[in-house]
Amino acid sequence: MEKIIGLLLIFFIAIALCNAQNLEGKRIKCFVEGALIPHGLNMSCITCLCKNGYVDCGGCPRTDDCFLLEKITGCCKRCKGCFYKGMYYQSNTDWTDPKSPCTTLRCEAGIVTESDMICHTPCANPLPPEPGKCCSTCPECKINGQIASEDRDVIYDDPCLKCSCANNRMTCAKKACPVLQCPFQNQYHAMGECCPKCRGKREMIRHDKSCLIQSFFYKQGESLYVDKCTNCTCSNETSICTRNACPILDCTPDMQRPISGSCCKQCKVPEEVRTQCFYNGKSYEDGESWNLNECSSCKCHQGKPSCAKTKCNKTNCPPGASLRKLPGECCPKCEEADGVCMVFGDPHYKTFDGKLYDFKGNGKYQLTADCRDKSFYIKVANTINKSLSSSKTKRVTVKYSDIRVNLQQKTRVKVNGTLIKIPYHREGKLRITKSRDNIEVTLENGVKLMWNGRSFLEVSVPASYKNKLCGLCGNFNGNVQDDFIAKNGRLMRDNETNIFGSTWCVGNKRDCAKKVKPGRSCLKHNVPKKCNLLGNSQIFEKCDSKLSPSFYYNACKVDGFNCIDENWYCESFIAYARECERLGALIPKNWKNFVSCDGRKKKMLKNRYMSSSSPKDMMNLLRETSHIKLSKRIPIPLHN
Repeated sequence: MEKIIGLLLIFFIAIALCNAQNLEGKRIKCFVEGALIPHGLNMSCITCLCKNGYVDCGGCPRTDDCFLLEKITGCCKRCKGCFYKGMYYQSNTDWTDPKSPCTTLRCEAGIVTESDMICHTPCANPLPPEPGKCCSTCPECKINGQIASEDRDVIYDDPCLKCSCANNRMTCAKKACPVLQCPFQNQYHAMGECCPKCRGKREMIRHDKSCLIQSFFYKQGESLYVDKCTNCTCSNETSICTRNACPILDCTPDMQRPISGSCCKQCKVPEEVRTQCFYNGKSYEDGESWNLNECSSCKCHQGKPSCAKTKCNKTNCPPGASLRKLPGECCPKCEEADGVCMVFGDPHYKTFDGKLYDFKGNGKYQLTADCRDKSFYIKVANTINKSLSSSKTKRVTVKYSDIRVNLQQKTRVKVNGTLIKIPYHREGKLRITKSRDNIEVTLENGVKLMWNGRSFLEVSVPASYKNKLCGLCGNFNGNVQDDFIAKNGRLMRDNETNIFGSTWCVGNKRDCAKKVKPGRSCLKHNVPKKCNLLGNSQIFEKCDSKLSPSFYYNACKVDGFNCIDENWYCESFIAYARECERLGALIPKNWKNFVSCDGRKKKMLKNRYMSSSSPKDMMNLLRETSHIKLSKRIPIPLHN
């Protein structure tokens, strides 16, 4: 009986892990960011970490665009591979026959497609083929103004003609489309793509000494005609199919027509020979080139426009980096993301590397600084509230070069001790602007601060500061597990938050030594109702799968029970929304209106309320703003 219960337990854990992998079902929440999550199963292919508040399991092979899956171990599946002449090849793999470099082969979900390569040399002085290669190469990686490189290819009007660049030499060739595993009704052809793809997936039903292709099983050594251009033979449970590539066409798709009795197309013969090209209502002389956009350009050749288009190859960026498309560039590039540290509410912290913690320290603390080159320094001043059960960040000080910026309450700003008007700009040093209710400070070194004039602070630093920072915001080295490094260099444990924070005291040691005493819970706020909007509201539904709201929900509850102020819940909402946007989740622009956190909206309503001239106007206003809480201090206007 115990053995059966144990097996059932393992079974349900396996299901949970698969769900955590986002295969299906709801993701599992976790609370120690960056921690390795033990799963207790004999599954070497799976590693689970706590990421953005969810268990994130990786290790299984990707199965994108694969129609035929086979189970390998645990809850992992992979796309069916191919055996060819005694060698195993993974699906979505290309190679050539060493004895015949112009013969190309591709494995696609248990089917090997074998075809001849058709070469194309769009340059006047081509170089001979490299050893073991089929096609001649061009000494310049450029076609019609489009540049081929390691991360991008260039394709012509014929989308199957692809030009790629390696070692500053360009090769252009056309291959046949691979034979697909899915039936014809499951195939689709995306616009501008050379070959069709499969839609959907199915698991493999294995039959010894036989092959599956589309909807047909056939035995070892037998042949099967998939279509009039393709002949397949079953060998070692792999379909080996031969298919010829079609001739290269130098005309636009609207000038192409099918060849009777063939799988290929040919160019229509023009009724008259032209020396000009007409494209989108404009005429171009023979040999003239023009750009369509940053990824496409055309050239007039013997009266026919020939167009080339850059196709960006898929790029997997390393951890801490993301794809970014620059203005005027065709393909995005991997760029390391800025580090972002947040402080909000009864101080809750999110470090540059993503560690989440609470520290109710009173006094002045080093939030972050360039500890290697001493280029900038940021400190915060925290104060204990009258209730003695909470504290909050009251002021922020930034030192950069010969400038000292003080960010104070109610969005007051001082520069070198003098109160300034915003916007403020000092050439080559800093820029201070105001966006809605926030003050934004940008230093010349790329460091940015956003301060809401109450207790919400966001600091972002460029990737060039990695491994250079220290303070309450951590060291910004990409490792969330070593962010609690004290000022003396000792790594503190997660349960030593107060000791870690106190080592970064930079003000009066007596102030930092004051303890925030547990106080009575504030019962005047409807804490659960307000905070539940973080997890249940449609406002943040697009973010729920990217970032667990658990930490922000708990922070919201702490701030509510400690009676910080009337808008106690707003800073947890702001922090969650900002992090969601960084993760690419779509959040409504006016989300603050729905949770009554728009300071301008409240001020406007207060003014309208004070200026209401009749009971009817007041009733209309109350009906319009039933979801927004106005201050109790607003006097009721008297009417005759």
